[in-house]
Amino acid sequence: MSTQSVKCILISLLVAAPFLLLAQNKALHERHYADYIQELLGGQREFSVTNGRVDLVTEEYAYEIEWAKNWKEAIGQSLWYALQTGLKPGIILIRVDPKEYRYFQMLNSTLQFSNLEKAIRVLIFPDDFENLIEEK
Repeated sequence: MSTQSVKCILISLLVAAPFLLLAQNKALHERHYADYIQELLGGQREFSVTNGRVDLVTEEYAYEIEWAKNWKEAIGQSLWYALQTGLKPGIILIRVDPKEYRYFQMLNSTLQFSNLEKAIRVLIFPDDFENLIEEK
């Protein structure tokens, strides 16, 4: 095996390791994912607002971080947190299993139906974070 092949394999393993660890350990709580996402995006975790706490506040967004299957709850929470902070609403769905991508599709369909697809930023973890994870 060439040196180049070994380097490619090692880089692939380093990139894939966080995904594999998080995806295989379903015992992890939402807060573990949220803490890791905060390491990647920056911002402040558990920001207090009237009747709630924003999972992650960045300079531009108030993010609700939620399990993919709970996508319906995330819509209302993200809008409430945006109203309370004066920031743009955002949702980060945690996808542990590839089958859960359907929840991301359901969320986006609902936002399109209600003309909110441009108003609420939607990200899916880990898919939309690959470049940030590679940089770490």
